[in-house]
Amino acid sequence: MTIHFLTLLAIFFRVSHSLVVNSYLHSKIESQWTLQMTDDHVREADVVQEVPEKVIIPRPQNNRCKKGVAASTGALNQEVSRIASINLEEANRLIEMGAVWARMEALTEEDVLSQYDDFGAGASMTSAQYADLPKGWGSGEWNEDEDDQEQDLNMYIEMMYSQRYRRIMQPAIVERGTDIRVYPNPRRFPACYELTKERLLYEDTTFIVVDKPALLPTQPDASNYAECCPGCVNELMGPFQTIDGDPVARPLLCHRVDSVVGGCVVMSKDQNGQKVFNKLQQERKLKKVYLALTTKPVPLGMHIHWMWAPQSARGSSGGPPCQMLSHTPPVSRRKARESWIRCILEVVKCEQVEISKGLHGYDPDGKIHYQSTIRLVTGRKHQVRAQLASLGCPIIRDTLYEPIAGYTLDNIEDDEAGLDDAIANCKIPVEPIGLQAHAILFGGIRAKALQPWWADEVL
Repeated sequence: MTIHFLTLLAIFFRVSHSLVVNSYLHSKIESQWTLQMTDDHVREADVVQEVPEKVIIPRPQNNRCKKGVAASTGALNQEVSRIASINLEEANRLIEMGAVWARMEALTEEDVLSQYDDFGAGASMTSAQYADLPKGWGSGEWNEDEDDQEQDLNMYIEMMYSQRYRRIMQPAIVERGTDIRVYPNPRRFPACYELTKERLLYEDTTFIVVDKPALLPTQPDASNYAECCPGCVNELMGPFQTIDGDPVARPLLCHRVDSVVGGCVVMSKDQNGQKVFNKLQQERKLKKVYLALTTKPVPLGMHIHWMWAPQSARGSSGGPPCQMLSHTPPVSRRKARESWIRCILEVVKCEQVEISKGLHGYDPDGKIHYQSTIRLVTGRKHQVRAQLASLGCPIIRDTLYEPIAGYTLDNIEDDEAGLDDAIANCKIPVEPIGLQAHAILFGGIRAKALQPWWADEVL
């Protein structure tokens, strides 16, 4: 790609914010980043860093799924044992953990309707589970445009009928010829077991708010249904009951928080709570406060940036999931509505703090650190991380955004070689980053997380 081409691209971007920008970013990112594909599930490339063992997300050396076909009609665990070359006891453990998937020849009406069960008494655990839906679906991050919501629903239905894979988590009989996928070495998340009772911040007849430890995913991994926020909360803080006194099989997520970020996560005991939370979010009646730790002072005040919509679309892949922003508003409202997502946050406080090398293994290396209090106005994917990085103030330990700090969609033509190098150095974080979902307010409910991990190192 020549400088001449980038110059034309920059001119085209300023005039119309065309799709060329997205194509450019996609090609740059995809050429520098390797994703290891496991069929219809995507896993980031392994990251090797010398960090304390207690804070690394364990990534098995071989987390690939093994595919096979049932040789005869019989017990699922026998087929799993044969496909993965393991004994029956280990096969039972994988089934119980949620590391086994089977392809259904046809989904019945009951199968489809079971997607919307409350998972109360009588609900089948072999049904497709709510948390197995695509990332983002039912998480509370709805588009403001009703037409977009309808399009998302149609895409979801089409995908559901085309894939027909579901997680099997209890003893079952499989028909001969059934396609089976097994993850013999499921990913483990030891942060699950940090969910002590003191991390239960709030509970009523509908909602549960917890202080999620960093490195615990809110949604299940393809190879591990148990060790995620809903599963761990249910196992270590439950049992819970609905307003009618019925047992809660598993709390339902209302929104997401990145795995490497700790802090407030809201869950509901039933689907009505999810709907209420989604409605509050659509009406902008949620208030979220974040704490961020950086090595550069973050400018105070309101920051409005623009995210390229196709870059953050649900199910998009092909590169590292970092979001690059524009600081220049779209040239027209139609362009903004069609191709751009507005990101708004307000930095209300930024103060210098002294950090020492403590239990979490973070080495301040003599740098000055700043802790910022941020009010989140909109809730987009990686929004705080992306906006602070675009301002030249990346969050500490955020290896996905630190390399592209200071780069925006407005200046991609200024330093092509530098951008190439920056993208090549983008890596999925394997340690807790300096960001915490510190507090949340909705529907009269207030919840505040415990001290962030770096508080132990503040002098």
